[in-house]
Amino acid sequence: MAPYRPIYLTRSDGKLEISSKSRKKESNAPTADQLDSKPDAKGNSDYFKELELGDAKEVDWRRKLGGMLIREIGGQEHPGSNYILAALPENYRLYERVKSGPVSEITDAYLYGHPQGRKKRYRSPGDFFPHLLWLATDDNGDPDNCSCKLCAPDDLQVFKVPERTNAPEPVKKEQPPNKKEAIPPKSSASGTRPMVIIPSRSHSEDKGISVTKPPASKPPSATLPPTIARQAGPPPATPTLLAPAKCFEQDQDSQWNKYLFRPGELAWFNRGNAWGLSVILKRTLERELQNPSKDRAKYLVQPLSNPLQLKSTKIIESEDGLRPWLAWSPPAPTHNGLTNTPGLTYSAIDWKGVISGHYGQGDAEVDGSIFAAKAVDDSLTLFHPLTNNTVTTGERTYNGIYLGGEKIWTGEPVRLRVGSGQDIMVIHSIVERLKPGSTSITSATVLLVGDIYKFSTLSLQPGVEPPDNRHLPLRLRQDMEYRNRATIPIKRTMSFWKLAQAQAKLPVTDIKGRWYESSALLPILKGADAFSHDLTRGEIGDAGQWMNARGDCNAVTGVPPRAGTRVVDRLDAFGKSIPPSTKISKGLDGPPEEQAFPKENAMPSSVQQHVQVQVPMPMEGAQEEVAKKGLEGQGVSDGDIEQFMDLDRLEDGYVQQFTEAGGQFQCS
Repeated sequence: MAPYRPIYLTRSDGKLEISSKSRKKESNAPTADQLDSKPDAKGNSDYFKELELGDAKEVDWRRKLGGMLIREIGGQEHPGSNYILAALPENYRLYERVKSGPVSEITDAYLYGHPQGRKKRYRSPGDFFPHLLWLATDDNGDPDNCSCKLCAPDDLQVFKVPERTNAPEPVKKEQPPNKKEAIPPKSSASGTRPMVIIPSRSHSEDKGISVTKPPASKPPSATLPPTIARQAGPPPATPTLLAPAKCFEQDQDSQWNKYLFRPGELAWFNRGNAWGLSVILKRTLERELQNPSKDRAKYLVQPLSNPLQLKSTKIIESEDGLRPWLAWSPPAPTHNGLTNTPGLTYSAIDWKGVISGHYGQGDAEVDGSIFAAKAVDDSLTLFHPLTNNTVTTGERTYNGIYLGGEKIWTGEPVRLRVGSGQDIMVIHSIVERLKPGSTSITSATVLLVGDIYKFSTLSLQPGVEPPDNRHLPLRLRQDMEYRNRATIPIKRTMSFWKLAQAQAKLPVTDIKGRWYESSALLPILKGADAFSHDLTRGEIGDAGQWMNARGDCNAVTGVPPRAGTRVVDRLDAFGKSIPPSTKISKGLDGPPEEQAFPKENAMPSSVQQHVQVQVPMPMEGAQEEVAKKGLEGQGVSDGDIEQFMDLDRLEDGYVQQFTEAGGQFQCS
C-alpha cells in the first residue's frame, strides 16, 4: 500500500470552551455525566470517551478527511500517494460513544469543537468535510461561506471561496468519485490558494508504514502557511546513509517511543521514599490494564551498594520510576571522612572501616552506590565486534559502546561537547585504533565516526521549507515532528536538524552522552502536568538542556576530560557493588530464559527502609544532620528536581525498519 503523506492545516475555528446562555464557561465536550462509564444495575453502560491521537478510529477519520481534501484541492505533484491529516484542526476532539451490555457493544464517533457548542457535533468524516474544506480555502474565515450542515442547517448557503487580488493561478481540480459521504458543491477556486501544506516526503514513508504511535501526551494540532516550495540555495552537504540494524535489540532501541532505558545502563530508580542508583538487568513490554491497546515498559534493576551490604533486585513497573544517570548529579558522600579525602575510588575504600564508623557517621550503602556510579561513569566497553583489520589498518569496528552509564549503538545520535555545545552526531562507525606495534586495548584509541547536525529554526513564511533528510534516524525525525506539531501553531516556527559535517571523527571525550527524545523524557523529568502546560504554550525544548555530561561527576577544575578506563566486560565496570551472580540480559538476542522476570520483587522490607542516594541538604550544617540521621525519609518528587539537580542549563537554544543483513544476528 502506498505510504501516507501528512496534510497540515492553516486555520481552525475550534473552541475548547464556550459561553452558555447564562454567560458561564462550559466545556465544549460531552458532559461529566456522559463521560461516566459506570454501568447501571443491569450491567449496561452508555458513555463517551476521548480518542487519543493514533487511535484506530481517529486515524481512520484523518485518512478519510485527508483523501477527500486532496481530491478537492489537488495533489497531482504526488501521484499514487495517499494522504492523511497530520492532526484534526486545533481544539477539535474526537469522542467515541460506547453502548455496552452483557451481550454486545456498539460504538459511534462524534467530533466536538464547533464554536456553537457541544450540541453542534459532527457524526462522520463526511459531515465534517464541508467545514474542513471551508477552513482550508476561505481566506476571510467567514462562517457564512461554510456549507456544512451545522453552519448552514437549512441548506440556504452555497459554499464559495471569496476572490482576492494578485492571487496565484488556481489549482486544477480532479473530479471526485461517487461516494456515500457528502462532498459540498464544487466551488470556483479562482484566485484562491489552499491553506494547507503537504511536505514533499513524510517521515513514515521511509519505513513504509501508515501511522506512527504517538507518546502519551498529545501536542496541539499544527498549523502551517500556504503551500510552500523548497528553499532555494546551494545544495546541502550529503548525509551518510544509515545502515540497517544488525541485531534485534538494536532494532528495538531504534524505535521511537518504545524503550527509554537499556540493559546494562546505570540509572536512578525510585525506592519509594527516595531515589537510588542501579544497573538495569532486563526489560519487557506489558499491556496497560487501563488501555489494552498500549504497551508499558517494565524493568528489573540491581541496586548498587558497598561490597559488604549488597542488595537484591527490584522490579520497576513503569518508566516513571526511573531516571537516566545523567539527568541528576550524585550528592557528596554522607561520611565526612570520605568527603574530605580527595581522589578516593570505590575499590580503594576500606568499606569495613566505613561501616565501623572510622570515617564518621553516615550511610555506607548510599556512599557505596555513589562511588560505584562514579566508577561506572569513568568506564567504557565496546561490544558486538564487526570487523577486525588490525593487520592492515590497526583498527577494529564495533556495533555498540557502553560509554559511562549509557549504552549507545551505531546509527543513533549522541550529544556533543564540541561545536555549540548543543550539536549532535549520528554515529555510523565505532572504531578502535590500536597503538602501532601493540595489541593491548588499554592503550588503544576509540573514535566515533558520524555526521554532525545543528539544531536550526525557521520562521514560518511562504516559500521556505527546511530540508528533508530521510537519512536521519527514525527516533530523531519522529521527535522533531512531534515538537513541530506543538510549536508551529503557537510560535509560528519550524525546527529541523541541519547537517554541519559528514563523516566527522571524534574521540569519546567529545561525547556528552546519549540523545533522548524530548517527547519521551521531558514528561518524566518535568512531570506530566508541567509538560502538558508547556505544550499548550508551544514551549517544548530539547531534553539535552536537562542533562549532565559523562565525566561531569569526576571532573577536576583545569583538567580536560579523560577517555576513561577500558573495561572488557560490562559487569566488570560495576565491580563489587553488585552480587557476583548478576547477569545483564541480552534481551531478544539472548536465550528466552534470560527474558523471564521474577514473580515479585526480591527486595526484603528491611532493605526498603534504606535510601540509596539522596540530595545533600542546601542549608548550612546539612552534613552534620546527614551524619546523625543518614538520608532516610528524604523523598524526592518531580517538584523537588530543580532544587538539587546540577542541570546543564548554561547553553542557549536546543542543543529501520529491521532487516536481516548476513543471516543470524547475534549481539555480544
